[in-house]
Amino acid sequence: MKANNWLTAIIVMVVGILLIVWHNEANLLNWFIVAVGVMFIIPGLYSLISALVRKGNKEKEKVDHSAASSTIIASVGALALGVWMAISPGFFVGLLAYIFGGILILYGIFHIVFVGFWSRPYVLPGWFYIIPVLMIIAGIVIICTNVRTMNSIVSLITGISLVASSVSTIMEITAVNPAGKREQLPAE
Repeated sequence: MKANNWLTAIIVMVVGILLIVWHNEANLLNWFIVAVGVMFIIPGLYSLISALVRKGNKEKEKVDHSAASSTIIASVGALALGVWMAISPGFFVGLLAYIFGGILILYGIFHIVFVGFWSRPYVLPGWFYIIPVLMIIAGIVIICTNVRTMNSIVSLITGISLVASSVSTIMEITAVNPAGKREQLPAE
């Protein structure tokens, strides 16, 4: 596996550890939503200003008006969404929990597919399936839980699942990586 897989595993582990450490913070998910809102505001504002400047310089150079107009519309949409997220994060907290649950389910499915198919011609032991199955179960629990009353639980479950996923990824990398250095055997 490549170095970016190691980097992804490390980033996922750091995010998981941060969610575990800060799971008791009352407004953790609210602050997360505000941060995402700011991440929408900054590029949206930059794109809007750039598009307006390009559109204003239409005498000096040929400007595709439809592209500039669509950039302005997308920028205004990003700005509006970012401002809404920054001003009213409570609305998005419930959505974020469902997104966390969905990510856990998809990440668990990814690991199952990796262990079952993409690691061929090598067959990994059955216990490599335990963490992905638990991640899928955790994602389903988060999606089926009344999230508005359990923000700290959602943060804790997501953090633990992300750390477990990172450990699973590292185990998969170390189990399959030496195989890439040896001569590949045909799948049976």
